[in-house]
Amino acid sequence: MGNTSVEIFSFVLVILSIVNFILCSATDCWRQDAKDPYSSVGLSARCRGLWSECIYDNMANIWTCDIPISYLNQHPVSLVATRALVIIKGVSSIAATSLLILGMKCTTIIKKEGHHKEQFSKAAMILLLVGGISGAAAVFWFAIDTALKYSAEVSLAVPGITYELGYSYWLAVVASMCAFTSALLLIGVNCKINVRAEEKISNAYQRRHQDNAMTYL
Repeated sequence: MGNTSVEIFSFVLVILSIVNFILCSATDCWRQDAKDPYSSVGLSARCRGLWSECIYDNMANIWTCDIPISYLNQHPVSLVATRALVIIKGVSSIAATSLLILGMKCTTIIKKEGHHKEQFSKAAMILLLVGGISGAAAVFWFAIDTALKYSAEVSLAVPGITYELGYSYWLAVVASMCAFTSALLLIGVNCKINVRAEEKISNAYQRRHQDNAMTYL
């Protein structure tokens, strides 16, 4: 696969990452009712997100959402950290998109290929790597926190409401994987470019050395 094809595939992954990020932010259902004997599911369905908590009344067919008056209020450390990491992931991916477009060989916004395009490509690679790592840390942290809370609730053996990972969480996982994979592809492309540049410099030096030797003879 050529560098252009890899860049296009990387760009598609970035777009998928942004789309999944928007979807997980819009749906905001990172935790939902667990389907176990301890969860009183039936009359309602609950969703807990990073920014709100919603309840769906199955009898009235109505969603009711509770949104905090201020996001600066005291919140659990895991929630605040997940929010921050998700925001970093989204901003990094969106910023990397424009830089990647400028650095792709198949685009003509910057007409001359060379140093400038490589710099834009490397900048996009760094941003995607930061976004992928931030997103991975967010979903990993959130999954551990959810699992620990679920274990604690089940250990009490008291019927009530237990939560498992919701669909917005899995959208965030896909978004992080796409961003991280795109960064790895760009790393491979830039490594190939650097190797080829070094080979050209080495070949030019060898030719010059041979020409000087022939002139001396």
